[in-house]
Amino acid sequence: MKLTNRFIALEKRILSKKMYLCLLLLIIAITAIYQLLPARNTSADIKVAMYSEDTSGHYEELVEQLEDLNSIYTFYTVDSEEELTKDVGSGYAQCGYVIPEGFFQSYVEGSAWENPMKLYITPSSTFYSVINETVFSSILSVCAQDLLLYSVSTPSFNRELAEGLEYYRNSQDVFTIADTTSGEFTFENMVYHIKLPIMEIVSILILFSALLGLLLHLHDRERKIYVALPDRELSQVKAISIFTALVPITIIGMLSMAISYEKLLYPIFVLIVSAICYLLVILLSLIIKKSSHLEKLLPLIMLVALIGVFIKTII
Repeated sequence: MKLTNRFIALEKRILSKKMYLCLLLLIIAITAIYQLLPARNTSADIKVAMYSEDTSGHYEELVEQLEDLNSIYTFYTVDSEEELTKDVGSGYAQCGYVIPEGFFQSYVEGSAWENPMKLYITPSSTFYSVINETVFSSILSVCAQDLLLYSVSTPSFNRELAEGLEYYRNSQDVFTIADTTSGEFTFENMVYHIKLPIMEIVSILILFSALLGLLLHLHDRERKIYVALPDRELSQVKAISIFTALVPITIIGMLSMAISYEKLLYPIFVLIVSAICYLLVILLSLIIKKSSHLEKLLPLIMLVALIGVFIKTII
């Protein structure tokens, strides 16, 4: 009965502390924030303007291929070079490409330097060099058959060469691609959930609560509240004081983990962390006998714990 009364009295005492209530509310708050944050869509919308004066038909194939790449770039066609330069200059487009008349024929014949594409950028353009690789690899793909037929220059072999190229490009016997995603994957609309280090925050708050329980007990002893108690009962009161500081925050922490992750492992882990913190603080109490010493040591302990959590989150 005496043990129960002490537990209830010390539990009421710890729950009357504003700092402790703030710790409990903090866990509730981060849990609510974690639940209310919806899965975010990260839209990789890096726009690239395209304008072509070439009427050979290769441009439409090029645009179609660029649109089918599912890359992080959005290629779109404009109606004039003036419109393209306006989009690039305003920052709407990362860069812009102007394809002159006869470019694809010059490219196939190996004289594209005499009739080059124009690339429009601004000082703020940062991805154009990577975009160049995407654009010119697509141009090579579009012109691959024409390049092959032009280089061989034997019309009687055109059909066999075209069929061989098509087989080389599309046959599963040449390239085998393993699909690591279910369904269609696109960079344009990836879904992710913002992760909060709830487990780490709860662990730090549990450690701080245990130290707070010990600190309150040392304050009580220095005020001579337990002067009449024998050493055995004094040790019991100390253990109960630390324990009562851990009970509410452990329960709230376990509920937080159950709600946030919906896995039994996380609440159990909170319980284990709480037990470890209890034992560590009990051992610490055998060394520290004055509240002033603990008050000086407490910030250092919490700093080390924070550094440990920070290292864990970045590894």
